[in-house]
Amino acid sequence: MENKINKLKKLNIPTLSVIAFVISFAILMQISHFESAHALTKYFACIVDKANEQGSISIGDADACYVKEFKGAADADNDGFPMK
Repeated sequence: MENKINKLKKLNIPTLSVIAFVISFAILMQISHFESAHALTKYFACIVDKANEQGSISIGDADACYVKEFKGAADADNDGFPMK
């Protein structure tokens, strides 16, 4: 037990900074995953609303919901790269 405490004391500030940075980065990555999942939920809700309003759904309605919920989709090509 004493050996572990001494090892922790020997850690210097840059090492702790790197560990804090890695943990912070991991938390931010998790937040970004939640945001994309939320957009997908809103996309499906938009499609369901369109289908309930009209009694059917068309490709144009699905595309309009996609562009509405996934901002920037209209400015991208089929591979997801920005159009020039």
